[in-house]
Amino acid sequence: MVTVLGLHGSSGRPASISSIIDALDLQAEVHCPQGRFADGTGFTFFRRNPDFSIPQELLLELARESFAPDGFAGLQDEEPLALVGYSSGAVFATAQLAVAPQRIAGAILLRPQVLAEDFLFPALNGAPVLLLSGLRDPRRKPHHATMLAAQLQKAGARVTHHALDTGHEPAPEDVSLARAWIADHLPQLLSPQP
Repeated sequence: MVTVLGLHGSSGRPASISSIIDALDLQAEVHCPQGRFADGTGFTFFRRNPDFSIPQELLLELARESFAPDGFAGLQDEEPLALVGYSSGAVFATAQLAVAPQRIAGAILLRPQVLAEDFLFPALNGAPVLLLSGLRDPRRKPHHATMLAAQLQKAGARVTHHALDTGHEPAPEDVSLARAWIADHLPQLLSPQP
């Protein structure tokens, strides 16, 4: 059985990613932890550098810790996970994919960002990954989602990338595209339709 792990964005809370996952109407067990660092009016899974760049090594270490016995409460050892991350949660999910590819059944990354422009993933062995980027996203560089897709493909992931005519906030197209992608790549997660 695959468990869905939902990862909220900066200044977010579990409810913010839960609402996206609820819209997907999945039949899987869903686990949405809260980021460990206070951030604005909510929380985040990692803190950026003062120049807003990603602290790559620290982020990877935090991703490793999330799989430790005292990491995200409620996760069973070695159970396969389907990641659904939004914004900085998508960045954290990307780091999890990098440090524990054997645990990841697939990943949906909404408004993703590269960990580094020269980042090298380990072998991803055909893991399916969906990238949903926004063409009018003021918080992402336009080429980063394309660059991340190339990095993942180089490591052997099966990547689907949709660049949407939207900004940073989640849009209705995210849900419809994600559900169609799940039907093709992780159909066991979908609730049967009447």
